[in-house]
Amino acid sequence: MNLKKSQIALSNFPYYKHSLEYTLNALEKLGGGAMELYACDPHFHVDDCGLPEVMALKKKLKSHGLYPICITPEQCMYPVNIASPNPVRRKASVDTYVRVLQYANELEVPKVQFHAGFTTLDHEPDEAWQRSADSLHYLADIAEGYGVTIVMESAPAIYTVLTSSEKSAKMIREINSPNLKGMIDTLCLPRCNEDIDTAIANLGADGVKHFHFSDGMKEEQACTHLVPGEGNLDLEHYLEAMSDIHYTGYITIEMISPYEYRPDYAMKTSREWLLERLSD
Repeated sequence: MNLKKSQIALSNFPYYKHSLEYTLNALEKLGGGAMELYACDPHFHVDDCGLPEVMALKKKLKSHGLYPICITPEQCMYPVNIASPNPVRRKASVDTYVRVLQYANELEVPKVQFHAGFTTLDHEPDEAWQRSADSLHYLADIAEGYGVTIVMESAPAIYTVLTSSEKSAKMIREINSPNLKGMIDTLCLPRCNEDIDTAIANLGADGVKHFHFSDGMKEEQACTHLVPGEGNLDLEHYLEAMSDIHYTGYITIEMISPYEYRPDYAMKTSREWLLERLSD
């Protein structure tokens, strides 16, 4: 196993119904260190924050022994869509992502995770694809200036125009920026009717720059991220595949529902599952 314990990243995903103070204390008790920052209310919603809030958060994270390795803004429950046919909404969404890039730079976070935008299911995806590409061209240029890498995942059409790793790879080639890369989400693989080997082949070993890890149910269409062992995904094979390509990035523990009332359990159990399988 080439994957190491030091690659595990905690997250505040399941804590979004708890205060920031509770969340940071809980993650510190679990060992602190690397974490993915889910930028949502009430923790850190970028549209409600300015530079003073960013610097205050930076100090709080440091005092709890935490350092963010990726910022993922809320972009599913909030109307964030860089491929929107509504130019007002599209511009507002791009502006939100620009703020995320700016705040990532201030927080010294090397990566951000963005969705590529989507269209309504009754419209042709080609026009949405072009709107997404136009937005990503602009955002990638900003990302290059800040030295931050944008990572994008494949997911169902209700979330993104990138409904397969093949489409993700196509978009990355189109934009042709060193600061726009692919990633793998273990739950999104079955939702996109893909396996991890296909995704790695399409993105290329060097093109996989981030990894969201959780269990799930293959048969369900709902994107419910579960604690390892509570679903039926072949998580052992996922780890082996990432180990085989000598993946050196972080492995973020990602789950939200149904753990709102048990976030400590979800994070602790998932971390322990990974610790048992990764190398020192």
